[in-house]
Amino acid sequence: MILCGASAVQVGTCHWTEGPKCFDRICDELQSIMAEKGYNSIDEFKNKLKEWSKEGVALSREARMKKKAAGTITTAATVKGSASASSGMDNVMLTALLMVAIAVLLADKMDVISI
Repeated sequence: MILCGASAVQVGTCHWTEGPKCFDRICDELQSIMAEKGYNSIDEFKNKLKEWSKEGVALSREARMKKKAAGTITTAATVKGSASASSGMDNVMLTALLMVAIAVLLADKMDVISI
């Protein structure tokens, strides 16, 4: 979004799922990407999105393949996965609790039970 010229980027959903710790993670990831690309400030790449081209895609793909071969690609999923081993169990528990709440609300709506 910054490449497209955004001055602010919404991270509400991320904050909802991760809590306030997401801000530190996002800042760390942004600083890491900026260092990797050689940027010292956001203004250096803000509104610098390049127009799509077959040549650009080929160059990007080639660069990705070189990094992958070198084993240096770090994705958000990798960072998130290594951050907490219990996050998978937390998601299961949250899903189960939400399903129970939905079942109770539907049962009440259909007069199956009285709350």
